[in-house]
Amino acid sequence: MTRTTDVRDFVVNQRNGVKGLVDTLKLTTLPSAYIQPPQERLTSEKILSSSSQVPVIDVSNWMDPNVAKEICDAATKLGLFQIVNHGIAQEELKAVIAAARGFFELPAEERRRYWRGSSVSETAWLTTSFNPLKESILEWRDFLKFEYLPQQHDFAATWPSVCKEQVIDHFERIKPITKKILDILISNLNSTIDKSNEETLMGTTRMNFNYYPECPDPSLAVGTGRHSDINTLTLLLQEDGVLSSLYARATEDGDEWVNVPPIPGAIVVNIGDVLQILSNNRYRSVEHCVVVNKFCSRVSVPVFCGPVHDAVIEPLPEVLQNNEVAGYRNIVYSDYLKDFFGRPHDGKTTIESIKT
Repeated sequence: MTRTTDVRDFVVNQRNGVKGLVDTLKLTTLPSAYIQPPQERLTSEKILSSSSQVPVIDVSNWMDPNVAKEICDAATKLGLFQIVNHGIAQEELKAVIAAARGFFELPAEERRRYWRGSSVSETAWLTTSFNPLKESILEWRDFLKFEYLPQQHDFAATWPSVCKEQVIDHFERIKPITKKILDILISNLNSTIDKSNEETLMGTTRMNFNYYPECPDPSLAVGTGRHSDINTLTLLLQEDGVLSSLYARATEDGDEWVNVPPIPGAIVVNIGDVLQILSNNRYRSVEHCVVVNKFCSRVSVPVFCGPVHDAVIEPLPEVLQNNEVAGYRNIVYSDYLKDFFGRPHDGKTTIESIKT
């Protein structure tokens, strides 16, 4: 299996993923299907030496006005922060990470049952890279995606037994934390969450199990390419101990990146495009990427909170009250999704496309 077409066929068409590639071959060099062009590689000169730009916010008292201020400041400046003392026990977070690893340690034929397009579950499916049918170069990642539909009593009936309980529990623990953060951010825009906008702000919830295998040449590859999340808010659980993996763009302009280190018990929170649009640029959806490691694999577990598909996304009337010009044209969220998933990861192209 030496040619790019052979590797792509094995990974994508034969539904083995990059995990299957690593398990099958003793790779000493990176297959050409994964060699990123120079401009997409995160090289050392682009990385700021200090990660102190990433705020770590103690949310043990949600009613403390300083907590609200820190959250809003972080959403405005970097678009990303970490929260600690949020109420989910560290043992429970470790159980979610272990569940993710448990799935990817299943035999290949068992993982393959969940491959996108032929999954045994309508609400859980596995794929590789980001959009392998659109990408000329693949990302060094497989991921299993779950859709949380508690209104349907059997939505998780066919989820993998190795992780089903932990996934449901994590969804249920994360939801009230997400609501508290959104309450703070929306209140800061002189608005509130109510029945008129709840489905726009938090009408859908999804989760990924991201798996990044050990990579023979991390300097040439990317785990997840540079992008901003297109939803409202993402709450990410990083695996402890795997350093120098997640990076966020330090400023809206320029090509400097800051590491987001794993902190035991912490949850990374990042602002998505929807909040940047609703706030008319008061909040920043942060561009971020993931690099891979030569010596170890890594898992991460993001939970994505976002609008229902038919929601219309546009700046809130409360932020336009003083004759402020809307920075974005309105768009149905399903159309926004279609645009984002119709191309490879390429920074913030999707949100740029709807600027007025």
